[in-house]
Amino acid sequence: MERRQIAELLDAIHSSYPGKFVVQDPTSLLDSWERVLKKHDSEKVLKNFDRHLESSVFPPTIADLVKKRPLDRMDSIPSVNETLEYLRLIESKSEISEEAAHSIEECKAQIRKILGRS
Repeated sequence: MERRQIAELLDAIHSSYPGKFVVQDPTSLLDSWERVLKKHDSEKVLKNFDRHLESSVFPPTIADLVKKRPLDRMDSIPSVNETLEYLRLIESKSEISEEAAHSIEECKAQIRKILGRS
């Protein structure tokens, strides 16, 4: 990104989040954001900014604007298929000790109980 684009971005953030994006020293802020953003594609950064506008009431950080894709909290929760695959993987390992196997079975029983499948 070019310095002018970064300045316009900061202005857009300031306008989009009134009272929440307070700038004490505009030159220093622009310098620090430029240090990081100059190596990033402006289209990607602006696209992330647009997504951020739609999903957050708080101003974005540099990290929000340069990440590869927007964070989806649902990505951190494994699906049923991922969980089943993980459990199959655990069961298929022959080097599991008797104690570990017992612990795994207890955990699986607790999961079944929580899911109402006991």
